[in-house]
Amino acid sequence: MSSRLFQKIREERGLAYSVYSAVNAFLDTGLMMIYAATNPARGREVVRLVMDELRDLRDHGPTKSELEVAKEHLKGSLMLSLESTASRMSNLARQEMYYGKQFTLAEVLEGIERVKPQSVHRVAQQLFQGGHLTLAAVGRMDVSRLGREALRL
Repeated sequence: MSSRLFQKIREERGLAYSVYSAVNAFLDTGLMMIYAATNPARGREVVRLVMDELRDLRDHGPTKSELEVAKEHLKGSLMLSLESTASRMSNLARQEMYYGKQFTLAEVLEGIERVKPQSVHRVAQQLFQGGHLTLAAVGRMDVSRLGREALRL
């Protein structure tokens, strides 16, 4: 998602200084966050573009090439994180707590490779139904003028 947002909002339109997405997953819950640092005058447009991208992912899913880029990025990030002892131990502890076992790097990489565009599309359809969105704005943006409609999926 970060790559889509970065391309559309920063590279193509120059509307944000920084834009990215992140996921925090836990055993029974989690969140997906989208961050954009922009001029308050551009806030409405940035929110509109983010929502357009969420709708597009929900309605059409990722392209095969987008998914391949995401997989390679994820695999690279995972392998780099294993160079840190603290990160490695956190990862092993999380696997033990969530699954009751530890996975080898090969098993994790194989699991990433098995992900298909249809699977991501199905998850996006489940997640981006609406009703679970929250907007937090820091700075001079008048969020009250944005309106609830702006956050409807």
